[in-house]
Amino acid sequence: MNKFFQRLLLFEKCEIKTKLSKKEILKKIKSFADSKYNSDYYGRIYENGFVIAERYIKQYAVGHSRNSFAPVAKAKIAESDNITTVSMVIRMNFLVQIGFTPIWFISMFTIVLLPFMLILLHFAFIKPAKRLKEEIENLLREDGIY
Repeated sequence: MNKFFQRLLLFEKCEIKTKLSKKEILKKIKSFADSKYNSDYYGRIYENGFVIAERYIKQYAVGHSRNSFAPVAKAKIAESDNITTVSMVIRMNFLVQIGFTPIWFISMFTIVLLPFMLILLHFAFIKPAKRLKEEIENLLREDGIY
């Protein structure tokens, strides 16, 4: 039921437990979000967490694409004993989510608009959010536990 409400409200909560220290996690995230090395994501590092977002404008050899629904991951890091817990919330850009939420709820009551909105959300937000979550999990679970 919890997953249903998260999908309905267009966000996802997750937790990653790892043996890496907070310092090591922040170092890995900083290198991952550095624009010199990774053109798909950018981010900021804080003392107790980080924010990583997918770029909403991507450049290609023949043009560019724009995705206003690009996911943003906000995480807080907590250390206890030898295990570090990274609590993460993945959602859309705040301003996009405020503008899109009424349209999303109205579309749920229409037969014509709902399939279009589901397809749009799947390719514009859900798949990129899943990809961002997997990237962060792979980055933090390299030496850790699940």
